[in-house]
Amino acid sequence: MTSSAHAPDLIRFALHGGAGDPPPGLGAQPQQRAALHRVASAASALLQAGASALDAVTHAVELMEDCPLFNAGIGAVLSRDGQPELDAAIVNGADRSCGAVTGISRVRSPIRLARAIMERTPHVFFGGVGAERLAAELGLELVEPAFFITAERLQQLEAAKRSGSITLDHDDHGVCDDDAAFGTVGAVARDGRGHLAAATSTGGLSNKLPGRVGDTPVIGAGTFADDRSVAVSCTGTGESFIRCGFGHALHARLAWCGWELDRACAEALDSVAHYHGRGGCIAIDHLGNIALPFNARSMYRAWVEADGRVRVAIGPGGDDA
Repeated sequence: MTSSAHAPDLIRFALHGGAGDPPPGLGAQPQQRAALHRVASAASALLQAGASALDAVTHAVELMEDCPLFNAGIGAVLSRDGQPELDAAIVNGADRSCGAVTGISRVRSPIRLARAIMERTPHVFFGGVGAERLAAELGLELVEPAFFITAERLQQLEAAKRSGSITLDHDDHGVCDDDAAFGTVGAVARDGRGHLAAATSTGGLSNKLPGRVGDTPVIGAGTFADDRSVAVSCTGTGESFIRCGFGHALHARLAWCGWELDRACAEALDSVAHYHGRGGCIAIDHLGNIALPFNARSMYRAWVEADGRVRVAIGPGGDDA
């Protein structure tokens, strides 16, 4: 098979909508399940039509940024001062080209800006006002910060302030219900040419200190891809994922130690726990194996294996759609 050939049997896709410890008895959360299924189906259809892994993860994350049920773009959690501070990153496994952005509140699609940074500048990582100025120069859509703020996130912030907590997306804040789930978003894919890509977008932690940066935009921590090893997107306690260099540690265990994906993910998550973190990841290795581990009570996830079927799950265990 030539490098330009398209082999549908190579296609794999996975999506996450965050991890955390929601209150027991939260319910079936049909809206969240439907959103995960819809986005995974759209990305899988793109891949089946011959799209690149890079295009598939970009499209999936952009759709999730537009869904107020998850912690990215519209409906992102708010910092202590009541403002959205959005982060995103994307990595192309074919050549490790990448782009990342942090601390923005005026760019309509953070993942689109991350990709523009990768493809249209000589740089990798922009933040804050400079990132927003670059977005304007590149012709990306700008909005007011209020565009991203929802009533549920304002309630969540007030609950976090009352308790003095800084919380993960799906933790029990006392304001969660079946219509207001919370979760960082990410996607990983292997396309019909065998190339890998990963993308992640987030609002971070509710009631976080203004200016805080988590693992999402840190290449090699919360987002990473290399065709020789793995594509991975993480969610959870960002500081712990940064401290263990999660994405690159996973790559090292696969590329240099020859470990299988499940073992490599388990060891990496053990490191997260060692540094007092919770969360999970979605990962696809160069052989097409998929891993979706987490050490919180739940991780919102959808995935597509060789049979092309979209599977959705939230709690422990396999497909519970």
